[in-house]
Amino acid sequence: MANITKLYDTPPYQEQDSDSKDYKKKLLRHRAGKSAKYLIGAVVVLCGCLVFNVWSRNKTYTTYETAATVEHSSTVNTLYTEYNGKLLKYSRDGISCIGSNNEAIWSQTYNMQNPMVDICQSAVAVADQQGNTVYVFDAQGAVTEISTLLPIQQISVSAQGVTAILLNDSTVSWIYLYDKEGNKLAESRCSLDETGQPISIGISPDGAKLAVSYLQVQEGAAASCVVFYNFGSVGSNFVDKIVSSKVYADTVIPRVKYIGKSTCAAISDQSIIYYEGAEIPEEKNTVTVDSKIESIFWGDGRIGIVTLGDDTIEEAEEETGRYQVDLYDASGRQILFRKTDLEYSQVKLSGKYLILYNENECEIYSEKGVLKYKGSFDSVIADLYKGNGRNKFVLVFSDRTETIRLR
Repeated sequence: MANITKLYDTPPYQEQDSDSKDYKKKLLRHRAGKSAKYLIGAVVVLCGCLVFNVWSRNKTYTTYETAATVEHSSTVNTLYTEYNGKLLKYSRDGISCIGSNNEAIWSQTYNMQNPMVDICQSAVAVADQQGNTVYVFDAQGAVTEISTLLPIQQISVSAQGVTAILLNDSTVSWIYLYDKEGNKLAESRCSLDETGQPISIGISPDGAKLAVSYLQVQEGAAASCVVFYNFGSVGSNFVDKIVSSKVYADTVIPRVKYIGKSTCAAISDQSIIYYEGAEIPEEKNTVTVDSKIESIFWGDGRIGIVTLGDDTIEEAEEETGRYQVDLYDASGRQILFRKTDLEYSQVKLSGKYLILYNENECEIYSEKGVLKYKGSFDSVIADLYKGNGRNKFVLVFSDRTETIRLR
């Protein structure tokens, strides 16, 4: 029988297993150490970002630098309004959509005595108040022109370009609805004896629903009736397409406005009334207002009011100021409260900022109510809105447009 020679005894194999285990332990410790370093680094970065964000949200800027200036010229009666990060410039002679370099993206000439503008997303309607002409535009330019026989009192445009027009004469009022091609979709005759006098209209973004505030006289006192029309398939099952209505005694509601896809707000002299419903709007919430409403503004699912401030409250932490600004979300929850002494001429929402300004002064607040900037300018402010970029805003004057960065 052949002799079998053993190459190794059992101990060498045991030593190899021990070395392998030691190596694996060292590898695991190394990987664990690297993971711990990455985790600590990530935590440090995250904490730094949180600290920076908190600091940035609460920082108040005291000056600014001009990042860009574009020269232009305007007539005395030229008005401006923000439009999807651009600027609408309109007057008695025409309207233009102006880009960041003062280039005209589109323009339209006309002859109007008192032009008024309504905007919904990329749709724009401009009409001659007490005149007979309406122009409708989208992001590319003119879409249609509408002519009326009776004087125009108010307009409201949807995101699709469907336009509601309120017309008045001495004895009767009419509400007309037109599609984006200028075809008449519906009409409603209104008289003080039958329905009341329509004083405000607001069309939904999809163009399917229309809110109307009627002024009525009941038992010798003024009252309001808010009526909702549905021009879709649901409305065809109701008389005159009226899907809901409600009368408010001893109340005047001078403004109705859709602030969301299915949310409408009615502003009275006493409250903000919220309606919700994709097809049949119903009253959902009411915010009571204790002081006289001086101004109303809205944007991006929010609605705000300015009232006269109450300086009679003597509390150590109570803000003081001639005016009180309250901002509410689409459900009626208060999301901002500020008081100010600025004698403003304009108040608006631009992006996530609240902006108040007069001819030479401005105040800019964050969505949390933090005063970001307060200052004055040498020229008369025509418009002020949030620009593209961190802490950038656009100042419009009669002879130039400046992009500024708060510092």
